[in-house]
Amino acid sequence: MSDDTESGQRRRRVRLTPMRSIPVEFAGERAGEGPLTVGQLNIYAWVSEAPDDLYAVLRVELPVPAVVPVDEVAEAAGLLIARHESLRTTYLPGEQPRQRVAAAGVQLLEVCSLGEGKWGSCDRPAVAEALVRWLSESPDPARRPVRLAVAIAPDMDDQVIACAAAFSHVAVDQHSIGILQRDFAGLLGSPAWRQAGQHGHQPLDQAALEATPAEQRKADAALDHVREQSRRMPRCLYAVPGAQASGESLIVELTSVAAAMAVRRVAARTRTSRTSVVLAAICAVIARRANYPELVFPVLSSNRFERHLVNYVGSLAQGSIAAVQIAGRSFDDLVCHAWSAVMEASRHARWDRAKKDAIAELIEVERGLRLTYGPVFNSLVPESWSGLTAGVRFRPEEIDVALGRTELRWRPMPVSDMPIRFILNQIDGCLRLDGWSGDVGLVPRAELESVLLAVERLLVAAAHGDLAGSRMPGLIGLEPIPATPDRILLDHCWVDVAAVQCLVDDAVAPATARVFATAGGRPLVACLTATDDIRTPEQAHARCMAALEHNPTAITPRHYVICRTAPANPSDPAAWPAPLAAGTGRPCSADQR
Repeated sequence: MSDDTESGQRRRRVRLTPMRSIPVEFAGERAGEGPLTVGQLNIYAWVSEAPDDLYAVLRVELPVPAVVPVDEVAEAAGLLIARHESLRTTYLPGEQPRQRVAAAGVQLLEVCSLGEGKWGSCDRPAVAEALVRWLSESPDPARRPVRLAVAIAPDMDDQVIACAAAFSHVAVDQHSIGILQRDFAGLLGSPAWRQAGQHGHQPLDQAALEATPAEQRKADAALDHVREQSRRMPRCLYAVPGAQASGESLIVELTSVAAAMAVRRVAARTRTSRTSVVLAAICAVIARRANYPELVFPVLSSNRFERHLVNYVGSLAQGSIAAVQIAGRSFDDLVCHAWSAVMEASRHARWDRAKKDAIAELIEVERGLRLTYGPVFNSLVPESWSGLTAGVRFRPEEIDVALGRTELRWRPMPVSDMPIRFILNQIDGCLRLDGWSGDVGLVPRAELESVLLAVERLLVAAAHGDLAGSRMPGLIGLEPIPATPDRILLDHCWVDVAAVQCLVDDAVAPATARVFATAGGRPLVACLTATDDIRTPEQAHARCMAALEHNPTAITPRHYVICRTAPANPSDPAAWPAPLAAGTGRPCSADQR
């Protein structure tokens, strides 16, 4: 494998040649077996359904000092695996999956050699990036909880230039990776660190804790929160009018030094985290363009609020739903509100997956839509509270000048069931924010670029001082997608009647069907002819629910009118004959949301 990269002022070709694998023995303090934690079970179920998902395996660099022999890296790797049980855990399938921790074993350290030439510490970022890519592209049919690889330099007596790892997402989450990187650096750099034994809370301990009555009550309260907010979350937060799925997806990455400087100034002024500042700007832009006074959307929580979980290595992160009210707020107020809304949601982000899925299924049938619980915003950077004061050294005029260095890059991605999401990859020095369109037919590249640039504009403007709510629309510079007689706000969702018509046509064919924004005083009514298979509203609703998968922006009709025949002019709601049956088709017919 080779990769052209910048190294200092010269351009190098990083060529990795697999050489050998070194067996690394490890021995932990205990073996054991038990149920999965709720966090593990959440990821395990998802990965079992989609083992090749982009995030099923997390690949990262592990820090190494300037000069380090391979045998020292191998020793540190063995100690790291011995210390953290999740790295020596396998998962046993079944109706109730279980985890099994091995007391001891052997881990392979894969060694790749760099090409000829002089290599040094200045090459480490490029080499580490290439090594991470090599792990991504080389197969691992065993799907081990961890893979480790190093790149060695022939001109330096095979000293290690970079180290990388691939972790199963069932074993670790993003916060865990930060802990592993810190521990690995400590094991390489400090003899005292190596003497420390296994420490802290482990996944088997967490599973036992979650079985206690107190933790069960917390999980039930989390389900109540998810249930309440799921009744208000829109089917499709963002899609351009007339959207049609294309089967293609991409990410646009915004890299902005100006935005990073601005975020620091706003964080210092508002005394909030920099991540919250970025989220507030995203919320303001999306609410403006998508025409929502309030955004109700999924977020991700690290679930590390208790002291014993601060240094825990295992999958704890789960999602919840935040409600952020945009209307009537200044930008600084929105930053503080977004932070508190996410914190409130995060208090309710540890739940039983099976119970949550059962709740979601009932709500989906009642509301006549499908809900996607993937996070709309995900921060992959550790928060540094130095941002509260460090931002004051940037002057607004310096930030304005830095705008000239902003770049947008795009790359293809696997199609996602989420029309739009944002991933914050870096915030120190340069803001790197990914906007991911799950399908460019719903959110085209140009639309995504305009949203990212609007986020940057808003952040840079906020660096000069707080922004009144009345000023933000002009600074955002995007017009709201307008309401029309055929685009209505219903049950917290913007609905194109044409999209619902396509849904019903797919669902009830060969019946004749016509969808009306309003008819007989009711919203979103479908009139259709009876067939052998569809003679009741319940049957029509069931068929429409099944067809939602292929109609990503539609919701089902609120009311079904089933007639023996269609009129000569089906587009006239008054022309349809007396119905054979009529109703919502829902189990709870009184639900008129």
